[in-house]
Amino acid sequence: MKCQPVAHLGKRIEGLRIPAVGVLPDDIYHMLHHSFVRIVKMRRSIERANFHLAQSNKAVGESLEILARLKKEHF
Repeated sequence: MKCQPVAHLGKRIEGLRIPAVGVLPDDIYHMLHHSFVRIVKMRRSIERANFHLAQSNKAVGESLEILARLKKEHF
């Protein structure tokens, strides 16, 4: 099972429908851009972590089922 990709968020703040973004000073624009990129990366990281936690929980459940079955069969 593959990790599902995050919906397209875009990596540039122009993609956000903010009309005033074009008139921002360069330093503020770059700060907002880098902040947005970091937020996107954090969100993707959190989604990957959630996926791996779900997979781990599934593996634990399967392991408990196997142990219970082996216990029933006196192994």
